[in-house]
Amino acid sequence: MTAAATITIIFITLCLISGQVLCFKVIGCSGGSVMFKCMNSNKRTSYDQFKGKYFCRDRDCTTGISTETQCRWVYNERFSLYDDENSRFFTVFIRNLSRKDDGRYTCGNNQKWSHDVDLVVNNNSSSCGTSVIRSAYKGQTITFSCEYEHGFKTHTKVLYRVNGDPVLVLNSSQSSQSSEEKFILSDSQKDHFTVTIRDISAEERGVYLCGVERDGADKPPSEKITHITFIKEIKLNVSSQITSVQVEAYISKSVFIKCKFPEEFKENKKFIQIHSSQKISVDKQNQWIRYDRVHMYDDTSAGVLKVFISNLTAADEGTYRCGVNTADDHLFTEIKLKISQGDHFRESSESVAVIGESVKLSCNYPEKQQLIKHICKENEEKICQSISSSEKQRFEFSDSTAGVYTASISNVSLRDAGVYWCGAETRHEHLTSVSLTNKHQLTLTMPPVIGREGDSVEIKCPYDEKHTEEVCLRSGKCLSKVVKYLCKGKCFTEDAQNIIRSDEGHVKKPRISVKDDTELNLFTVNMTELRAEDAGKYWCAVKDVFNLLLELMIIMKDAVIHEASVRGSASISCKHIRNQTQRFFCRGDQPSICIRDGVLVSSNNRINGRFSLTEETSAGVFTVKISDLREEDSGKYWCGEEISGSFIFTEVQLHLTREMTTPDTKRETSQEKAEMTSSDTKKETVQETENPGEIQQLFFSSC
Repeated sequence: MTAAATITIIFITLCLISGQVLCFKVIGCSGGSVMFKCMNSNKRTSYDQFKGKYFCRDRDCTTGISTETQCRWVYNERFSLYDDENSRFFTVFIRNLSRKDDGRYTCGNNQKWSHDVDLVVNNNSSSCGTSVIRSAYKGQTITFSCEYEHGFKTHTKVLYRVNGDPVLVLNSSQSSQSSEEKFILSDSQKDHFTVTIRDISAEERGVYLCGVERDGADKPPSEKITHITFIKEIKLNVSSQITSVQVEAYISKSVFIKCKFPEEFKENKKFIQIHSSQKISVDKQNQWIRYDRVHMYDDTSAGVLKVFISNLTAADEGTYRCGVNTADDHLFTEIKLKISQGDHFRESSESVAVIGESVKLSCNYPEKQQLIKHICKENEEKICQSISSSEKQRFEFSDSTAGVYTASISNVSLRDAGVYWCGAETRHEHLTSVSLTNKHQLTLTMPPVIGREGDSVEIKCPYDEKHTEEVCLRSGKCLSKVVKYLCKGKCFTEDAQNIIRSDEGHVKKPRISVKDDTELNLFTVNMTELRAEDAGKYWCAVKDVFNLLLELMIIMKDAVIHEASVRGSASISCKHIRNQTQRFFCRGDQPSICIRDGVLVSSNNRINGRFSLTEETSAGVFTVKISDLREEDSGKYWCGEEISGSFIFTEVQLHLTREMTTPDTKRETSQEKAEMTSSDTKKETVQETENPGEIQQLFFSSC
């Protein structure tokens, strides 16, 4: 049955009231609505000649409505009236009833006839007068229920819509129901009836009313239907779904989502909807805003909404929508977020990189097809943002094993310090998602600074340009407002030893001076008359927000020169200055290369092929023996000692000859060398190895 036919049935039913009704009752409920018809029961009177119709509470009609307009709805706040010139009645519709509306009214026309109407507004019903908001997208089918009291179970139920004209009947429980109809009403005749709206389009957007037909006596079935009490109001929002995408992420990790919208809506306000709750509007554009653990960024230049959710839990699983408001609607992408266990992913790791060199970060990713390897870096708000296009050329990916890949960062610089996340990226036409799996804390160190005992060395500390703000004195000299520090040990900790500050350039300190160049963003400390105890880990710091590690390595003045023959053996004695240190013997042109690539034997690994190490702690020496000497063994070696990152080196020069010797000759050579005075050896060594005033700075990767 069509909606028009249903309207006719209901209207005719209201018209079949027999006899002249001088007074009738209309019943509504607080928060609900009512609709009734005021009829001219005098059939001998021409209806259309009296155009002035009214429904009023008092003579001046301050409460109510009146009109002389026909065939069109007129409005007065909550009151609406429609005068049908082809019928003997006019229709009154009242919304949002309250107890104040309770009382006697009069309806009629200004010249001829009138009726008294008793309006009764109840507020003792839990099911009547409710109002809800439902959201649906185009093409979807939804169902909602309308609860009613037990006394209405045999009454006819109706569904109306408020749209343009205040009310339009859509269906009735007395109508035949077809599964192909747009609106389907099903009455359980227990405590509720259900309404189904199929294949929703934009035209279905609006307010719907569930109602019950009744008369003043409420004794069904009744042939004298006087009014309809609307028991529930449903506001239906209809939006356009761009697409629906499933995104998988992991417990305790994070997920990054980018929703792309049509070009014409780039400047429009965006929103996010979580688990079918109210929409969360992104009120500010081109900046991050936060809602609990959800961060949002409306990027108007790219026409995308970025969403970052951190510290995921199982409760975060569900359906999300990211959308954009249009002139009279909104578009959205549906996101079905699945939260999985991520126990097989490492929680976090720490890596150290030397400025100017490379570093590798190990990453996990799900073994699925069409996944793109991804790395991002946390900003100050702990939101992981993609690497900028200008920096991407320094980042490379390579597969290690199944489910594991390596992210390499080359030419590491000061700006690379921080927290990185890596994971898997999935791309769709309108949505890109990144499920983050591994967290890396990347700490930077300066290349080691190497100085010789008794010489001078410069320690250069770079810092970010945001710490260059200056204040100028009356003398014209300008100083940086931000104080920089050099500490032995990490600055601002209990064990740190403050060496000097950038604002102490005028203070005379033995062996130490400082210069802060704000144009180069460089804080330089000069240390003179170097000693063994100067070796160790130093930190360049700005306030407590920036700490940069570097190592100062000391080379002792006295070198060791040892001569031996090919196919023979050599025993090299090395002095150590400090107890409880790790001793080692390594080969390389420079100490930094030596400890990285050339450690041959150490306190922890005393035998390595032809090399062995023995310690005489009481004598303050350790001895390295090299057997079966070969020509390629000739060259520079280093005796070293290390404690807590503090390195001290002694240079060793091993010279090999091809001289063929007998056992007697070997004994003679050993005796002659034993008779050499230590003063002669030291004199020769200093002459060969010292280079006063030279400053050496080398790059190496910490071991």
